[in-house]
Amino acid sequence: MSRRALVLAVLTGAALLMTAPVSGAAQAAGISSADAVAAHAATEGLQDTLVRFFAQAPDARGPVSVRIAPDAYPVYELSPDFVVGKPGAAPGDFAYFAVPAQASDGRTATLWSVRGDDGVWQVGNIASGDVEGAYARKLPPDAQLLHEPQVDAWYAVRDGRLTSLSEPKTVTVADYQRTVSQRYGDKLPGSAYALDGEAGGYDATSQVMPRGDGGPAPSGHDTGWVPLLILVGVLAISGAGYLLHLRRISA
Repeated sequence: MSRRALVLAVLTGAALLMTAPVSGAAQAAGISSADAVAAHAATEGLQDTLVRFFAQAPDARGPVSVRIAPDAYPVYELSPDFVVGKPGAAPGDFAYFAVPAQASDGRTATLWSVRGDDGVWQVGNIASGDVEGAYARKLPPDAQLLHEPQVDAWYAVRDGRLTSLSEPKTVTVADYQRTVSQRYGDKLPGSAYALDGEAGGYDATSQVMPRGDGGPAPSGHDTGWVPLLILVGVLAISGAGYLLHLRRISA
């Protein structure tokens, strides 16, 4: 193998690591491909937890095995800054990566991988169904998946427009801001509505909330070093090949 080919292998390996399927829209919002890798790594070793999750569900049909999908879909929740009309605020704030899982009997669940205050990714909730994945697979290129509370609506956000993923309807960002301002302006944290503890309130300080028969949060896993370790492995393997190449030339 030539030196040029080896250098190309190193760069290609690093590029493959850092280009997991995260849209350009997600990257623009500060979520990188490395984050997707680390968020998915946090789900490793949770098969037993998922087996118990499915076993405790009302529709349990007996013992199952579980497969965690390789996907990690970034999900955004309606931004309180956008609701109040703060200049430059995007419609959604990043909330979690959705990682689908499927039981051997066909039932599905979604792991919500969140980043803690210490920067470490961990699974914060297990929700029944594959809602996020189903909608994420409908997204056009470079669109964000946005969820709106209360009405449980899902949108594709791209190029200054929001397209509903459940009905053929598209609105501009400006029109949508006016709608959510009227819908949630009196339900933000600190409002009388929120202080009264009304069901369905919009609590922007704890956006990752259980859905359906979501189970308790499993114990977290330290995944902050995972992308770096993978990259180091790629470079080490490629570097070893290059040294072997030099030895062959000098022999």
